[in-house]
Order: sequence, then C-alpha cells, then structure tokens
Amino acid sequence: MEPTVRSNDQDGSRVRDQLRAARRRLTQASIGRPALDAEVLLGHVMKRPREWLWAHDDRRLTASQARRFRLLLAQRSHRVPVAYLTGVKEFFGEPIRVNHRVLVPRPDTEVLVEAGLRFLHDHPGARDVIDLGTGSGAIAIAVARNCPRARVQALDTDERALRVARANVRARQVSGRVEVRRSDLFGRARPTDLVLANLPYLSAAALRRLPLDVRHEPKRALNGGADGLRLIRRALADAPRMLRPSGAMVIECDPRQARSVASLARSSFPGATIGVLADLSRRSRAVEVRL
Repeated sequence: MEPTVRSNDQDGSRVRDQLRAARRRLTQASIGRPALDAEVLLGHVMKRPREWLWAHDDRRLTASQARRFRLLLAQRSHRVPVAYLTGVKEFFGEPIRVNHRVLVPRPDTEVLVEAGLRFLHDHPGARDVIDLGTGSGAIAIAVARNCPRARVQALDTDERALRVARANVRARQVSGRVEVRRSDLFGRARPTDLVLANLPYLSAAALRRLPLDVRHEPKRALNGGADGLRLIRRALADAPRMLRPSGAMVIECDPRQARSVASLARSSFPGATIGVLADLSRRSRAVEVRL
C-alpha cells in the first residue's frame, strides 16, 4: 500500500482536476494534443505512467508536484516540446534522453531503422553500420539493440550532441557495439556495409515556416542549405568509397525531395537498386540504395 500524503503537504486538487485544468489551458494555447500532453507531463511530475493516472484520478497532488506541473504547463504553452520538458523520448521502443542540443527523435525516422534491420537480416555477413548525423544516438542504439551482431559508428559534427549520444549509448548498454565519434560526414569513418543517414534537410524557405514547437530545436540539425540538400548531396557524392560491395545506404529526406535524392543516388551508384520508402503517413520519407 502506498503511503498517504499528509494534508498539509497537499494543494487540495486531485489528478482529474489537474488534468481537466491542464487540458483547458493547453487548448487555449492551441496545443495540438492537449489531453496527451497533459497526461505525459503530469505522469512525469508524479513519476507514474499515464495508465496509473487513469486508475488513480482521485489521488491528490502535493503542493510541490502542483507547482512543478504548473511550470511545465507554462513552458508547454510556449511550445517547448514535451520531450525537452520530460528529458526523454521513446524511439523504436527505446527511451532516448534528449535536451535542446539534439533533435527530438521522430516516429517517421523509424523507417530508417526498419530498412537497416531488413538489410542486415538479408545479408547475414554484414555487420558494420554508420549512423550519419547521429544526434541523440537514437538510430545507432535501435540498430544495436535489435541486431546483436551490428557494430555501429555513430557520427556527428557537434560535440554537444555527441555528449548526449554517449550518455544514451551507456544508458542503453550498447557501449561495446556503438562507437560515438566526431566526424564531418564520412571524414573519419571506416568502410561499412550499411549507412543510415538522417542529415539536416530543411530548405531555407522551410526554415522560415517552421512550426513554433520545432523552433525550439537546434537549427544546425535542421538547416540543409538553400534547397535542403547540401549535406545529402555531399554524403551521396562520398558514399561510393565508403560502402562495401553489396552494401546499402538509406537517406531520410523531406517527401518533396525524394525524387531529387533518388536522382542524386543514381548518379553516385549507377548500377544500384534505388527505392523510395514511405513513412507512417505513407509519404515518401527515405531513399534506399542497395548495391
């Protein structure tokens, strides 16, 4: 049985009251998923899963919990991403620590992991992987956790992001199979069987139209130059020297860039099989190259 909190440490409001008020506040702030965000934030404050809140909606918050919840709601009302407020985002079933130095991992990016795992399944002799633009390390960790033989080079140019990636690699217990290193694209990488590239791909025009939530994320991890393809173009030009025979490369992109990225891939790999992969919303999200 859980201990009863003394009445003088209570602010007098129950879970259901706090959630109701939070939904109203977030709705007024035009937050897209007010109920979900309120539950995630309150669960974070109370150190409980959302399901616990539903089953214990008559539980009273302590005064300190109520204050903390109000602070988080104020930040969320100003469009700070929920993942930055809780410090964690689930990606491919793994809890990934995040902060303002890295992008929040998106569900649509899981298409890269799925494609990479399919390739490794189809090629039992392949094991070396490069996660290009690793950020939080989410892709590298997902591959390592789901393919025990995989050895991943997790590369990024930003040392602040790499510190986050290293912490995640340690937390997810894959330090022996994921090497986190600073590198300008393939500059310091070793040849590999598979490249999974999640590089900045927003154009200058798209950056000017960013949703308010995304404006809290690091611009360097979003900015792909005038047409959004500056780094993707460089990576594809250099990739032929990095990929071993029968290797593969998967590049995330904006759905509107898929044809251009596929064309760049054909120029770099004339004899390869080139395909476009769809995300959860059935939009073109990545280009896959198989040698």
